[in-house]
Amino acid sequence: MSNNTTDYDVIVCGGGPSGNMAAISAGRAGAKTLVIEKYGFIGGMATSGWLGPISPMHFGDERVIDGIPAEFVDRMRLAGGSTGHLRCTNPHGSGAYLGFYDREHYKWTAIQMLQEAGVDILFHSFVSDVQLEGDTITGVEVTNKSGKRVYTSKVVVDATGDGDVAALAGAEHTVGNDEGVSQPGTLMFDMANVDTEKLKAYMDSHLDNFEWASEMVAVQPFSDRLQQKHFVGQGFLDVVGDALRTGDLYLGRDSILFLTTTHPGLVHFNSTRVAGVDGRSAESLTAGEIDARKQVMSVSEFIIKNIPGFEDAYLAGTGTQIGIRESRHILGEYVITGEDVLYGRKFDDVIARGYFPIDIHNLKGKEGYAGGGVWTDPEDSYDIPMRTLIPRRINGLVMAGRAISATHEAHGSLRTQGGAMGIGHAAGALASQSALRGEQPREVPYAAVEKVLLGQNASLRRDPEKVEREKEAAAAANEAALADGLITGLYFPGALAGTAPRL
Repeated sequence: MSNNTTDYDVIVCGGGPSGNMAAISAGRAGAKTLVIEKYGFIGGMATSGWLGPISPMHFGDERVIDGIPAEFVDRMRLAGGSTGHLRCTNPHGSGAYLGFYDREHYKWTAIQMLQEAGVDILFHSFVSDVQLEGDTITGVEVTNKSGKRVYTSKVVVDATGDGDVAALAGAEHTVGNDEGVSQPGTLMFDMANVDTEKLKAYMDSHLDNFEWASEMVAVQPFSDRLQQKHFVGQGFLDVVGDALRTGDLYLGRDSILFLTTTHPGLVHFNSTRVAGVDGRSAESLTAGEIDARKQVMSVSEFIIKNIPGFEDAYLAGTGTQIGIRESRHILGEYVITGEDVLYGRKFDDVIARGYFPIDIHNLKGKEGYAGGGVWTDPEDSYDIPMRTLIPRRINGLVMAGRAISATHEAHGSLRTQGGAMGIGHAAGALASQSALRGEQPREVPYAAVEKVLLGQNASLRRDPEKVEREKEAAAAANEAALADGLITGLYFPGALAGTAPRL
C-alpha cells in the first residue's frame, strides 16, 4: 500500500477478475480506492484457481465485453503473455472465443493497471467482519499478519465470489438452485512435456470418441514465443469409461477435458469434479480439496499411461485452491432469470452485456452435457441491469462477479470469467459514483453510471457496423488459418462461413 490510511471512497473486497476490474474502474473515475485480496497476487480463480483461458467476451463474432476488460487482455497480448481472443471453430462446450494467458503475466498486468489507476492494494488479508450503522455498511474488518484492523469507506464492493461481505451484513440470498444445490467444484491442473502434435492427430482420427472438440483461430497477432496451434477437447470416452468400471481410475466425471495453453508442450485440464462442495464452509472446502487432489493424482497418472502424446509428460502443477463455480446469489432489486438470458432480453439500466450459454455442470453425476449437464444457447446477447448489483435493504454495498442477483440458471451463463470482468467493471463505476456523489448505490441515477462506463469504453449496446467488421475479420482469419494449416476444418466445417455457429 502507498500509505497508512484506513479511510477510502471505495473498498473492493476480492482481487479476482471482477474485483480487479471494479477497482481499476473506480480508481480511474477518481475515487480513492483500496482492493483487499487474501493471496499475495491478483487474479482470484484466474490465477489461484489455475483457470485455463479467459472465457469468451463474444456472442458469435460480436465482442460484447469491451472497455477495461478488453484493454486488460490486450495489455497481456502485447506484453507477450496472451494469445488475445481466439475464435473457436466449434463453440459447443467452450463458447465462441477463448483467450489464453500466462498466469504470471496476468498477475503483473493487473498490478500495473491497478497502480496506474491510483488504487491501493492490500495482500494477504481476509475480510473477517463488516462495520454496520443500521442497514448501512461503513467499512470492513480485515484480519492479516498485522492483526485486525478496520478500514472505512463510503461504498464497499463485494467481489469475493461467494458474497461473503454481503452475508456478513445480513443480506438476503439464496444458494445454488431451488433445492440449495450448487454446481460442482473443480481443481484445475497442468501437464508438461506433452507432444501436442501427437495428441491433436489422435483427436483428428477419433472424433467419435469425443463429446466435443474445437480448433481455434487467431484474430490478432500474438507473440511467436507462445504456442501457435490451439485446440480443446472433451473425450477419451471409451478408455475413461472402462477404467471407471474397473476401478483403475478415480475421477468425478466420465470424460477428460483438456486445452492447450500459451506454452508449447503444456496442456491444461478442467477434468476433476467434486459434487456437493460448499464454498461457504471451510470444512466442506477442506474435504473438497482432498477429494479433488486424489482425483488429480489418479487421472494424471492415468493420462500418462493411456493417452497418446503424454508418454513423457508429468504433472506440472495444480491450482492453489479448488475452483468454486457457485454458492450464494445475493438478492437484489432485480433478479435476472434464465428466461432473460435465453431470450436475450434488454433493460433500460444495462451496465454489462451477457453472451455465454447457460452452462450448468452435472450437479450429481459423472456424465457430461448429454447425461445431466446443461448447455443452452441464448437467442441473442442479453443485458445485465444495474439493479442486480444492488442488494435489497443493505446500503453502502455493491455486488460484483458471480454473486450478483441471479437465478441458478442465469448464473450458469454470467458466471464465466469474461462475464465477471464486465460485471466488475460496472460495479466499480457504480461504486465510484455512489461515493463521489454522496448517494447510496440505489439512489445513483443510471445516467451517471452509464456516462462513466461509456467513457471507459464499455459496450452497453450493439453497434451494427462494428458487428459487420468483426464478422468480416473472423471470416478472413478463418481462411488464413485453414490455408496455413493451423486448423483442419474437421471440427465444425460450418464455422468457416464467417460467423461462429451456435448449437
